[in-house]
Amino acid sequence: MSTRTAAQQISSATGYMLLRLGDLARERIERELRRWEISGKELRVLGYAHERELAQRDLCELCGMDRTTMVSVVDKLERLGYASRARSDVDRRKHLVVLTGRGRQVVEEALAHMAEVEAAFLATLDPAERRQLNDMIARLYVANDPARSASP
Repeated sequence: MSTRTAAQQISSATGYMLLRLGDLARERIERELRRWEISGKELRVLGYAHERELAQRDLCELCGMDRTTMVSVVDKLERLGYASRARSDVDRRKHLVVLTGRGRQVVEEALAHMAEVEAAFLATLDPAERRQLNDMIARLYVANDPARSASP
């Protein structure tokens, strides 16, 4: 029988520590993204749309969001002047999300800033440990969420 308390067992469990670490990372990321008035969710949409014009439906799948959430996200990005909707020339039923020049600039600024934030967050690890942690997390992600295995 373990002499550790239930609280000690819970707080030292890998899954629980990952959950808490994820909360801390999310809080830091969300706080840092406020300078552009966006959230991590909105940055994810901007990031995918930065590569090419995508239909809202395709963005839902890539970002793991339902249609209602995506509409809300794209509405906000339009209000901020970071994106606009355009009808597809190929399929007029589709609404493409198109980044504006300002939207492209925000993605590039935010990504550069987030790299600094991540480096500070992971500062207790040396570069080899950071790569190893990233590799292990990516493997766990793919193994436990095959629907998102394309790009963790």
